[in-house]
Amino acid sequence: MRRLEFARTVRSARGRTGKAADAVMALAQVARERHRLQQERRGLEERLRRIDTRLTQIAGTETRLVPVIQRGMQRQDAPAAAAPLAAPAPPDRLAEVTLQY
Repeated sequence: MRRLEFARTVRSARGRTGKAADAVMALAQVARERHRLQQERRGLEERLRRIDTRLTQIAGTETRLVPVIQRGMQRQDAPAAAAPLAAPAPPDRLAEVTLQY
């Protein structure tokens, strides 16, 4: 697929009398260019939609992970003597989160 950076140039026949066939050919070329650009626009819009969806998923994952990390940091900051020795610490929720790339 050709990209926008490669713009086609239309040769003009100045100084000559143009024929109807030349006009039809120019019109066909413009129509093909328009169709190609519309296809490229649709493809880029779809890609932007996929990127926005993925960014939303990442933001949701970050929102869930930040409190878990903060709780883990608070547990590490607490003195070891203050924690009861009889009961084991509950498992972190961090192990339950699966990141997809």
